[in-house]
Amino acid sequence: MSSPWHRRWQCILSGLALALAACAPTGVILNRPNGVAVAAGGDLFIMDRGHHRVVRVAPDGTARATWGSLGTDAATLFSGWDVALDDAGAVYVCNQVRDENGYVIHDGVKVFTADGRFLREIGGEDYPPRPDSRVRRVYGLDVDSARRVYVADYGTNTVRVFDPNGSLIAELFGDSGIGAGEFEGLNDVAVDDQRDYLYAVDHVNGRVQQFRLTTHTDGTLEVTHRATFGSYGQAEDQFAYPQYLAVNDRSGLVYVADMANRRIRVLDAAGQPVTAFAPVGVEEWQAMGLAVGADGAVYVADAFNNAVWVFEADGQLRARIGESP
Repeated sequence: MSSPWHRRWQCILSGLALALAACAPTGVILNRPNGVAVAAGGDLFIMDRGHHRVVRVAPDGTARATWGSLGTDAATLFSGWDVALDDAGAVYVCNQVRDENGYVIHDGVKVFTADGRFLREIGGEDYPPRPDSRVRRVYGLDVDSARRVYVADYGTNTVRVFDPNGSLIAELFGDSGIGAGEFEGLNDVAVDDQRDYLYAVDHVNGRVQQFRLTTHTDGTLEVTHRATFGSYGQAEDQFAYPQYLAVNDRSGLVYVADMANRRIRVLDAAGQPVTAFAPVGVEEWQAMGLAVGADGAVYVADAFNNAVWVFEADGQLRARIGESP
């Protein structure tokens, strides 16, 4: 008969083995991934920004396909950021083209099939490459159940909304400041289709704003500010330079990549803190893109460690996808 100490060590070693298995390399090579989206069937789409490509990963963590390359042609990606999917499987990528000084001279959302065939660009626009120009910088996006595309424009604190054909429906917000509907660096947006909420990340102000979405019979979209969650800081209900966010439509939980605090902060639909989590034993990481799977799993792109962390709905680490070049 084993002693209590023996059984205790068995439990410790078993837990260590599970943790090591979760962090084992999968053979997927990533370089500063910062956007992630998960399809209904479990396939993962990662914006592998450093390699100027999208990586499609099967549910078992192995690479299914990669597509994209550095360039300024229609089917290439110069500086890709967030990625999103619609219910038909199309892949939407925020892309910026910069000049030799680093200024954005063109941005837009490129749309591909799930196997990487270029379809079209939404909201593509050219800008003069001047330091004093109020350039638009597409940074985050989401697609709702009606296939409307919501694009966070970091440079002008504006959400641009497009219909499925790429026509502009509305431009929302647009003011800099600390008031309701004002932003200092609008990083990302996420739509809660079940509750008709729109969430937006206020990067510099360290907060998340919640809006009510109303679609009128003539197709116009009305947005009303409901609440502001958080402020800049390290407390339970604060954020430090939040990046992206995602919503679980079923539960209404909101997941925020609280980057400088090195955690994923979870809020309920009323903005109350529910929990927070991070990969255990990883001191330095950069939480960027977020996605929630059909089973409630949370996927987090980590640009610092060249990985996507997969967490269970309760925040326990399930797996690591990706390794450094």
